[in-house]
Amino acid sequence: MLLLPKKFDQNEWFIIISLILAYSMIIKLPKRFPLTITLMILFFGMTYVQVTDHILAGLSYNTYDINDYGKYELFDWIGWFIYPPFGYFFVYYFDKWSIRGLRIFWYILGWSFIAMLVEWVSLKFNMFKYYSWNFGYSYPVYLLTLSIYLLFFLYINSRFKKLKALRKPVTK
Repeated sequence: MLLLPKKFDQNEWFIIISLILAYSMIIKLPKRFPLTITLMILFFGMTYVQVTDHILAGLSYNTYDINDYGKYELFDWIGWFIYPPFGYFFVYYFDKWSIRGLRIFWYILGWSFIAMLVEWVSLKFNMFKYYSWNFGYSYPVYLLTLSIYLLFFLYINSRFKKLKALRKPVTK
């Protein structure tokens, strides 16, 4: 059973406003990927965050809590929808700007810094409560996470293009 928040305060408002802004931005951006790729990017982002959160903040380590309780509440579940747009924007601009070579390294470093800024803002709105976690620990996690995210995107994008090429009729 999902618990309701102890009180509806700044962390719940932060989640609601972040969701509205992030998904509005996705909708307003020109379509860059087929719907299947977009959905895979978004679902991967949500799944990856859930697994990472369970490892880092779960019962075995309990390094931080999300929102008001140590147990999952309704807005923890709703809050998971905040993370996928970040990953979408990450791969959207990677693809749009045709990042290649050494620029990939700098791109990941830069987006990891952006992730730190987003985390810092979420801390200001009490979305996280750290116990044995330190804000500085997040940067290497973001470096790894965004690298994995990019590898996932490159894989599914290349597979999609190969499958699409196979489906094209041969013209004589």
